Amino acid sequence: MGLYSIKMRSSKDDNHISGAEKIIKEENIEEAVNLLLKRALLHSKGKSDFINIKIEKVKESELETINPLDVTTVDVNNYIEGLDAAKTMLMKLGINKEKSQNIINLLREVSNMRGAILLDINTMERLEPDKQRGIRATYMDFEDSNINHLTKETKYNGHFIEALALASKVVNCPYIIGEVCYSDDPNYTAGYVASKKYGYVRFPHLKELGNENGGRVFLYDSSISNLQNCIDYIEKSKVVIKNDIKINRNLSYKKFIQNGI
Repeated sequence: MGLYSIKMRSSKDDNHISGAEKIIKEENIEEAVNLLLKRALLHSKGKSDFINIKIEKVKESELETINPLDVTTVDVNNYIEGLDAAKTMLMKLGINKEKSQNIINLLREVSNMRGAILLDINTMERLEPDKQRGIRATYMDFEDSNINHLTKETKYNGHFIEALALASKVVNCPYIIGEVCYSDDPNYTAGYVASKKYGYVRFPHLKELGNENGGRVFLYDSSISNLQNCIDYIEKSKVVIKNDIKINRNLSYKKFIQNGI
Protein backbone atom coordinates (compact mmCIF):
# COMPACT_ATOMS: atom_id res chain seq x y z
CA MET A 1 0.00 0.00 0.00
CA GLY A 2 1.31 3.44 -0.94
CA LEU A 3 1.06 6.89 0.59
CA TYR A 4 -1.32 9.58 -0.61
CA SER A 5 -1.59 13.30 -0.04
CA ILE A 6 -5.12 14.53 0.61
CA LYS A 7 -5.95 18.24 0.56
CA MET A 8 -9.36 19.72 1.37
CA ARG A 9 -10.37 23.34 0.87
CA SER A 10 -13.91 24.65 1.27
CA SER A 11 -15.72 27.97 1.04
CA LYS A 12 -19.13 29.60 1.31
CA ASP A 13 -20.13 32.52 -0.91
CA ASP A 14 -16.48 32.64 -2.04
CA ASN A 15 -15.28 33.10 1.57
CA HIS A 16 -12.82 30.57 2.98
CA ILE A 17 -14.40 28.14 5.48
CA SER A 18 -11.96 25.30 6.10
CA GLY A 19 -8.83 23.55 4.93
CA ALA A 20 -6.90 20.44 5.94
CA GLU A 21 -3.92 18.33 4.86
CA LYS A 22 -3.06 14.65 5.33
CA ILE A 23 -0.41 12.23 4.11
CA ILE A 24 -1.91 8.80 4.76
CA LYS A 25 -1.82 5.18 3.74
CA GLU A 26 -4.02 4.05 0.87
CA GLU A 27 -6.37 2.03 3.09
CA ASN A 28 -7.34 5.18 5.03
CA ILE A 29 -8.33 7.32 2.03
CA GLU A 30 -12.08 6.68 2.12
CA GLU A 31 -12.48 7.33 5.85
CA ALA A 32 -10.30 10.44 5.70
CA VAL A 33 -12.31 11.89 2.80
CA ASN A 34 -15.59 11.29 4.66
CA LEU A 35 -14.29 13.07 7.75
CA LEU A 36 -12.98 16.00 5.73
CA LEU A 37 -16.36 16.34 4.01
CA LYS A 38 -18.05 16.45 7.41
CA ARG A 39 -15.62 19.15 8.53
CA ALA A 40 -16.49 21.28 5.51
CA LEU A 41 -20.25 20.78 5.92
CA LEU A 42 -20.48 21.11 9.71
CA HIS A 43 -17.93 23.87 10.35
CA SER A 44 -18.62 26.51 13.01
CA LYS A 45 -18.19 29.20 10.33
CA GLY A 46 -21.05 27.75 8.30
CA LYS A 47 -21.90 25.04 5.79
CA SER A 48 -19.60 25.14 2.79
CA ASP A 49 -21.18 25.49 -0.64
CA PHE A 50 -17.91 24.66 -2.44
CA ILE A 51 -15.63 21.78 -1.44
CA ASN A 52 -12.47 20.76 -3.26
CA ILE A 53 -10.66 17.54 -2.36
CA LYS A 54 -7.42 16.63 -4.12
CA ILE A 55 -5.82 13.20 -3.77
CA GLU A 56 -2.43 12.34 -5.21
CA LYS A 57 0.10 9.56 -4.74
CA VAL A 58 3.31 10.44 -2.90
CA LYS A 59 6.57 8.58 -3.43
CA GLU A 60 8.31 7.79 -0.15
CA SER A 61 11.60 8.79 -1.79
CA GLU A 62 10.23 12.33 -2.10
CA LEU A 63 9.61 12.71 1.62
CA GLU A 64 11.89 14.66 3.95
CA THR A 65 11.64 13.64 7.62
CA ILE A 66 12.07 16.44 10.15
CA ASN A 67 11.70 16.91 13.91
CA PRO A 68 8.66 18.66 15.37
CA LEU A 69 9.16 21.97 17.09
CA ASP A 70 9.28 21.81 20.89
CA VAL A 71 6.11 23.21 22.41
CA THR A 72 5.86 25.81 25.18
CA THR A 73 2.59 27.34 26.40
CA VAL A 74 2.43 30.82 27.89
CA ASP A 75 -0.65 30.96 30.12
CA VAL A 76 -2.08 34.32 29.13
CA ASN A 77 -5.41 35.23 30.70
CA ASN A 78 -6.91 37.03 27.71
CA TYR A 79 -6.17 38.07 24.15
CA ILE A 80 -4.68 41.41 25.22
CA GLU A 81 -1.98 39.57 27.17
CA GLY A 82 -1.67 37.10 24.31
CA LEU A 83 -0.98 39.77 21.71
CA ASP A 84 1.52 41.43 24.02
CA ALA A 85 3.30 38.12 24.58
CA ALA A 86 3.32 37.38 20.83
CA LYS A 87 4.90 40.80 20.18
CA THR A 88 7.51 40.02 22.83
CA MET A 89 8.34 36.75 21.04
CA LEU A 90 8.78 38.57 17.73
CA MET A 91 11.19 40.98 19.40
CA LYS A 92 13.16 38.00 20.75
CA LEU A 93 13.62 36.94 17.11
CA GLY A 94 15.51 40.17 16.47
CA ILE A 95 12.62 42.14 14.99
CA ASN A 96 12.46 45.65 16.43
CA LYS A 97 9.54 46.86 18.54
CA GLU A 98 7.89 48.93 15.80
CA LYS A 99 8.06 46.17 13.20
CA SER A 100 6.85 43.59 15.75
CA GLN A 101 3.79 45.72 16.49
CA ASN A 102 3.16 46.18 12.77
CA ILE A 103 3.26 42.39 12.29
CA ILE A 104 0.68 41.95 15.06
CA ASN A 105 -1.49 44.65 13.47
CA LEU A 106 -1.21 42.93 10.09
CA LEU A 107 -2.25 39.60 11.60
CA ARG A 108 -5.28 41.23 13.21
CA GLU A 109 -6.36 42.63 9.84
CA VAL A 110 -6.28 39.28 8.01
CA SER A 111 -9.68 37.99 6.92
CA ASN A 112 -10.64 35.02 4.71
CA MET A 113 -7.24 34.47 3.12
CA ARG A 114 -6.80 30.94 1.78
CA GLY A 115 -3.10 30.93 2.54
CA ALA A 116 -0.55 32.95 4.49
CA ILE A 117 1.03 36.36 4.20
CA LEU A 118 4.72 36.17 3.22
CA LEU A 119 6.33 39.21 4.84
CA ASP A 120 9.85 40.47 4.20
CA ILE A 121 11.15 41.34 7.68
CA ASN A 122 13.70 43.76 6.19
CA THR A 123 11.35 45.90 4.08
CA MET A 124 7.99 44.91 5.69
CA GLU A 125 6.72 44.29 2.15
CA ARG A 126 4.12 41.60 1.47
CA LEU A 127 5.51 39.22 -1.15
CA GLU A 128 2.64 36.89 -2.02
CA PRO A 129 2.11 36.90 -5.82
CA ASP A 130 -1.65 36.63 -5.19
CA LYS A 131 -2.70 38.62 -2.11
CA GLN A 132 -6.07 36.86 -1.81
CA ARG A 133 -4.67 33.34 -2.15
CA GLY A 134 -1.52 33.92 -0.15
CA ILE A 135 1.23 31.31 0.21
CA ARG A 136 -0.14 27.84 0.90
CA ALA A 137 1.93 25.48 3.03
CA THR A 138 1.17 21.98 1.72
CA TYR A 139 2.40 18.37 1.76
CA MET A 140 3.03 17.87 5.49
CA ASP A 141 1.84 15.51 8.19
CA PHE A 142 3.15 13.52 11.13
CA GLU A 143 4.84 10.22 10.20
CA ASP A 144 2.76 7.03 10.24
CA SER A 145 -0.20 9.37 10.47
CA ASN A 146 -3.66 8.03 11.19
CA ILE A 147 -6.84 10.05 10.88
CA ASN A 148 -7.86 10.21 14.53
CA HIS A 149 -7.06 13.87 14.98
CA LEU A 150 -9.62 14.76 12.31
CA THR A 151 -12.26 13.74 14.84
CA LYS A 152 -10.37 15.41 17.73
CA GLU A 153 -10.33 12.20 19.74
CA THR A 154 -6.63 12.21 20.46
CA LYS A 155 -4.41 13.25 23.35
CA TYR A 156 -3.89 16.61 21.67
CA ASN A 157 -6.47 18.92 20.13
CA GLY A 158 -6.85 18.58 16.36
CA HIS A 159 -6.25 22.28 15.78
CA PHE A 160 -2.98 22.04 17.69
CA ILE A 161 -1.70 18.93 15.87
CA GLU A 162 -2.38 20.37 12.43
CA ALA A 163 -0.86 23.74 13.33
CA LEU A 164 2.24 22.11 14.81
CA ALA A 165 2.76 20.06 11.64
CA LEU A 166 2.44 23.15 9.44
CA ALA A 167 4.64 25.33 11.65
CA SER A 168 7.32 22.62 11.89
CA LYS A 169 7.54 22.45 8.11
CA VAL A 170 7.45 26.19 7.48
CA VAL A 171 10.05 27.02 10.13
CA ASN A 172 12.29 24.27 8.74
CA CYS A 173 12.59 26.37 5.57
CA PRO A 174 16.05 27.99 5.77
CA TYR A 175 14.70 31.34 4.57
CA ILE A 176 11.94 31.68 7.18
CA ILE A 177 12.83 33.02 10.62
CA GLY A 178 9.40 32.47 12.14
CA GLU A 179 5.62 32.37 11.86
CA VAL A 180 2.80 34.01 13.78
CA CYS A 181 -0.74 32.63 13.56
CA TYR A 182 -4.17 32.25 15.05
CA SER A 183 -7.13 30.22 13.79
CA ASP A 184 -10.18 31.56 11.96
CA ASP A 185 -12.39 29.19 13.95
CA PRO A 186 -14.60 31.48 16.09
CA ASN A 187 -14.62 28.92 18.90
CA TYR A 188 -10.83 28.52 19.06
CA THR A 189 -8.88 31.46 20.45
CA ALA A 190 -5.35 30.02 20.67
CA GLY A 191 -2.45 31.11 18.51
CA TYR A 192 1.32 30.83 18.38
CA VAL A 193 4.67 32.21 17.35
CA ALA A 194 6.97 29.54 15.90
CA SER A 195 10.70 29.75 15.25
CA LYS A 196 13.80 27.57 15.01
CA LYS A 197 15.30 29.09 18.14
CA TYR A 198 12.34 28.99 20.51
CA GLY A 199 10.09 26.32 18.99
CA TYR A 200 6.31 26.50 18.97
CA VAL A 201 5.25 29.04 21.60
CA ARG A 202 1.53 28.77 22.14
CA PHE A 203 -0.84 31.32 23.66
CA PRO A 204 -4.32 30.02 24.69
CA HIS A 205 -5.84 33.42 23.87
CA LEU A 206 -4.69 35.40 20.85
CA LYS A 207 -8.10 36.68 19.77
CA GLU A 208 -11.58 37.19 21.18
CA LEU A 209 -14.04 34.28 21.42
CA GLY A 210 -16.46 34.53 18.49
CA ASN A 211 -14.00 36.36 16.24
CA GLU A 212 -14.14 34.69 12.80
CA ASN A 213 -10.96 36.34 11.54
CA GLY A 214 -7.73 34.41 11.51
CA GLY A 215 -4.56 33.98 9.53
CA ARG A 216 -0.85 33.46 9.51
CA VAL A 217 2.22 35.47 8.62
CA PHE A 218 5.43 33.79 7.42
CA LEU A 219 8.45 35.92 8.33
CA TYR A 220 10.87 35.83 5.42
CA ASP A 221 14.48 37.05 5.42
CA SER A 222 15.20 38.45 1.97
CA SER A 223 18.88 38.87 2.79
CA ILE A 224 19.51 35.11 2.58
CA SER A 225 17.16 33.85 -0.11
CA ASN A 226 15.86 33.90 -3.61
CA LEU A 227 12.12 34.43 -3.12
CA GLN A 228 11.07 31.62 -5.45
CA ASN A 229 13.21 29.11 -3.55
CA CYS A 230 11.34 29.99 -0.39
CA ILE A 231 7.89 29.72 -1.99
CA ASP A 232 8.78 26.42 -3.68
CA TYR A 233 9.88 24.89 -0.38
CA ILE A 234 6.72 25.91 1.45
CA GLU A 235 4.31 24.94 -1.31
CA LYS A 236 5.96 21.97 -3.03
CA SER A 237 8.39 20.09 -0.77
CA LYS A 238 6.94 16.98 0.91
CA VAL A 239 7.60 16.62 4.62
CA VAL A 240 6.73 14.17 7.38
CA ILE A 241 7.29 15.13 10.99
CA LYS A 242 8.50 12.68 13.61
CA ASN A 243 5.93 11.76 16.26
CA ASP A 244 8.11 12.55 19.29
CA ILE A 245 6.41 15.77 20.35
CA LYS A 246 8.13 17.44 23.30
CA ILE A 247 5.83 19.48 25.54
CA ASN A 248 7.72 21.85 27.83
CA ARG A 249 6.35 23.15 31.11
CA ASN A 250 3.86 26.02 30.95
CA LEU A 251 4.99 29.55 31.74
CA SER A 252 2.88 32.23 33.38
CA TYR A 253 2.38 35.43 31.42
CA LYS A 254 4.13 37.43 34.16
CA LYS A 255 7.21 35.19 34.26
CA PHE A 256 7.40 35.11 30.47
CA ILE A 257 7.35 38.92 30.19
CA GLN A 258 9.95 39.21 32.96
CA ASN A 259 12.31 36.38 32.02
CA GLY A 260 11.37 35.09 28.56
CA ILE A 261 11.75 31.42 27.68
